[in-house]
Amino acid sequence: MLFLLGKGYTIEYIAGELGISFNTAKSHIRNVYAKAGVHSKQELQSLIEDGKIVR
Repeated sequence: MLFLLGKGYTIEYIAGELGISFNTAKSHIRNVYAKAGVHSKQELQSLIEDGKIVR
């Protein structure tokens, strides 16, 4: 999940790639954001780029 988010993929793409429903993917993404302490994909990507989160 983190890898796909870091690459900038959409919820729809991630759900299809993982074979899960849109709502399940959305729930997992919310959990990733909460654990990383961010509120958006851009914030998460910035943390990854800065090396603060390792994929």
